[in-house]
Amino acid sequence: MTRIDDVTRAGSEARTAFVEALRRGDSSAAGSLYTSDARMLAPAAPPIRGRDAIERYWQTGVDAGVREIELELVAIDSHDRIAYELGRYALVLDSQDGQVVDRGDYLLVHERQDDGSWRWAVEMFNSDAPTARPDEGRGT
Repeated sequence: MTRIDDVTRAGSEARTAFVEALRRGDSSAAGSLYTSDARMLAPAAPPIRGRDAIERYWQTGVDAGVREIELELVAIDSHDRIAYELGRYALVLDSQDGQVVDRGDYLLVHERQDDGSWRWAVEMFNSDAPTARPDEGRGT
């Protein structure tokens, strides 16, 4: 098996485990996919650093109604102990007004661990939803 096959397989397994963890509302299982010092850049949030902080981020999402996430791989490549994955996501949130679906793009940087496994070291995702400008809504 080539390195890219190994990364592709590991990425697929991690995406499946992440989706299943969020469906169960298990932020600890979702967080276990990240390195201990992972970083996350999420829309409308300050940078998040560390597995524990990322677990808390996802727990906040679960508590707010996140029930489903779909991750679609667009591209993956690797170099030595680092791999990157580009994809699309759809995040389903149950709200008082019904279900809300947020769609966007994501980037994951995988880091090969000493035991040969791959963990998520950096994650960034960007919603397709337009963001409000600071001056919107103020009769200027």
